[in-house]
Amino acid sequence: MPTFRKFAFPDGDTADKLLQKLQPLDFAVPLGHLCAASDSEGNCIKTRPEFAVDILFHDTCPEDLAAFVVWPEPCGVHSFSGWEAQYHADHKEFATSPK
Repeated sequence: MPTFRKFAFPDGDTADKLLQKLQPLDFAVPLGHLCAASDSEGNCIKTRPEFAVDILFHDTCPEDLAAFVVWPEPCGVHSFSGWEAQYHADHKEFATSPK
């Protein structure tokens, strides 16, 4: 079954290395370092250290990527068109409360 997951890698090099293993029908959208804080005008003044990537898998998420899955509140800064409802359902089922 196709799967949409969001990832936070320690850096872009780690993301690049792991993304080379994707299957031909998988689709990755590198988002980069997302904004962590904005000023009063909405300008980003601090970025997150993690390198964010959204991936739409033709099948399930491979085990070597599973450790990097994150669950931002639906749907974060990016979503694949038509996958919002599924992300909401998966978020409700799999996301854990921050410690």
